[in-house]
Amino acid sequence: MARSYGELMGLEVEAERLVRMGESRAEVSRRLGVHPQTLAAWALRGGWRKKDLDMERHQEIARETIRTIRDGNRAVERQNAARLALQGFMKQAVDLLAIGDDASLAELSRMLGGVEDARKLEPPKVVLGPDPNMVPRSLGDRDPDAPREPIYDEDGKVWTPGRGRGGA
Repeated sequence: MARSYGELMGLEVEAERLVRMGESRAEVSRRLGVHPQTLAAWALRGGWRKKDLDMERHQEIARETIRTIRDGNRAVERQNAARLALQGFMKQAVDLLAIGDDASLAELSRMLGGVEDARKLEPPKVVLGPDPNMVPRSLGDRDPDAPREPIYDEDGKVWTPGRGRGGA
């Protein structure tokens, strides 16, 4: 029995979704009852082959790395500006101490009154860790005890292999 065009389109969309979630094409083939070569053709046409998905992930990782580096550079620039401001402040304070008269000491006391709220100069905190968007690459990487999300069909019912093969 041949499948209708709508049925094939639905299977193709579901196959792409499952592959993007990290399932192997062999598992998707068994699960949906579609020949692996058909899945390969769909993946080629739709741009969701393994190497296409890896390329997407690498671009996302590169963009996130660039953003992190940019944020770190901005923090370093702020820190350098704060150091320069502190350096100017300290030079002015030393000059006022060198003069030593009552007016200069009063000015120094006024200047030091606002120093209590100054923040400490700290290095920027940049944290790079594993990418949470990366999916396991093989079944061996998965936690076997972790529950899987149910898959719903267009009627909102939970999909099971029996229902997927024409069962009730």
